[in-house]
Amino acid sequence: MTGSIRTRLAAALGTLALAAGGAVIAAPAAHATPASCANYLAGSNPARNTSVGDLACAVGGLGLPKPGPGTLCNALLTKAAAISATRSDSACTMAGN
Repeated sequence: MTGSIRTRLAAALGTLALAAGGAVIAAPAAHATPASCANYLAGSNPARNTSVGDLACAVGGLGLPKPGPGTLCNALLTKAAAISATRSDSACTMAGN
């Protein structure tokens, strides 16, 4: 009988761990903010110009209709902060754009 309790407990804990892991993976996409954009940029290059990156992330997070803020966010990151276009697109998406 103890074998079946251990099996049930292991299955319950495994299911809980999978559910929690799925929530953690889905959470960043559900809560795009300028802070997540800035953290993404800081993780990619700790020596980056934080003022330009933070400004670009703030512009990207304004929630204004496209193409305005998305274009400006990308332009600031690629031109002023010298970040690649791929990373810029990802960061601006994380900002909520």
